[in-house]
Amino acid sequence: MSGDIATEANRLKQLSGKDLQEFLIELFTKLAKEKVIKQFEQNRNFSHKGFTYKKQYLANFIIETLDGKFIIINSSNSYRHDRMKNQAYDVEGVTNNAIISDQIIASILLYPNQELENKSLIKFRNNVISKEAYSPATHILVISELVEFLENHKNHVTLASESRDGSYYGLRGNAFEKEVVSDLNSRENLKHLINNSHIESPIFEKVITKICSDYSVRNQDVINIHASDTVLKLTSGGNAKTDIIIDITTINNCIRETISVKNTTQSRVSCHDYKCDDFIRVLGIQDTKLAKYLELYQKSGSNGAFLSNMSEDMDHDDFVKLLAPHKQALLEWALTGKHDCKNLIDPKSQISNYLLINKSENIRFVDFSSYIDELYAKPITLTYGLPLSWTYPSKQRGSRIQLKLPILL
Repeated sequence: MSGDIATEANRLKQLSGKDLQEFLIELFTKLAKEKVIKQFEQNRNFSHKGFTYKKQYLANFIIETLDGKFIIINSSNSYRHDRMKNQAYDVEGVTNNAIISDQIIASILLYPNQELENKSLIKFRNNVISKEAYSPATHILVISELVEFLENHKNHVTLASESRDGSYYGLRGNAFEKEVVSDLNSRENLKHLINNSHIESPIFEKVITKICSDYSVRNQDVINIHASDTVLKLTSGGNAKTDIIIDITTINNCIRETISVKNTTQSRVSCHDYKCDDFIRVLGIQDTKLAKYLELYQKSGSNGAFLSNMSEDMDHDDFVKLLAPHKQALLEWALTGKHDCKNLIDPKSQISNYLLINKSENIRFVDFSSYIDELYAKPITLTYGLPLSWTYPSKQRGSRIQLKLPILL
């Protein structure tokens, strides 16, 4: 899909805003037919929460994802700072003050490809990335970048739908996450917590008591709990490691924590799925022999083929030795999302600090630091020095590397 759309995107260089809108309608219609997105709306107005005026804010496009979340897009055929302020007003309003605000996972300011030659746009975008300037949008993209963003989104949809482990878009996993959010938001559970009485929900009891213990908070000092399964998309369009964000308000402060959810019947579950170029980028090993090993693993797709395809100056022990200085960073990236500076938009909410496991109705809640220590302490066979399995995602041999996490109860 991306090649055809990218070619068509180049044709948009001299088109008007109307033509840009028509192209986007065609693109999103195609994505909906391919079941990459659920549906989309064009030029929807919103009121500000608590007010009756219905045209306070405008979203040029609203994409509804397969799990009922939203991506909002405000587009323009060129970037000018004064015009962008109008876009920013609408994006800010929809993102923070509209009826769908708490379900938005990405907000995009969108321009034609030719605007990559616009020095003002590049300067502003770089200033946003370096945190020198503020943008209410999570992403500032041109058409070809939007295509890549949606391709990454599509990959996550496809991979999760094929997974038996119930990941973000998988039906079982998605249903379980919503159950967790409902339990954590239960006023009845909160009342029992404060009163130190019996809590019927094992999920609520394990999650809240663990977090309160880690922060030295007494149960009776908790005032409010709010959990959400709406997490911002990464810069690439992929999913963050965080599945659930929880805010616990106490008499002294407010605690925000992040949870990755694994809902499975298996002994190992997919935890990481990226191209080798991303491994090389995050580990900072460009133009090294270690990078060549990772490229070869992706091309080979399995441990046996990887070893068989090694050249004379390569061997298993050499790979393990070269990877060793990076294995902690790789493990933390694979499990929590740390170290991916290019892709993280809001590290505090996108990096996952805790792991919630539901294996055949057996619940475990643990912080990732302890879980990583436990992985090394248990008699788990290490693969290239890591307590993770290496493989490739279904139907993507030669194009991606997948890592699988042992499930410990």
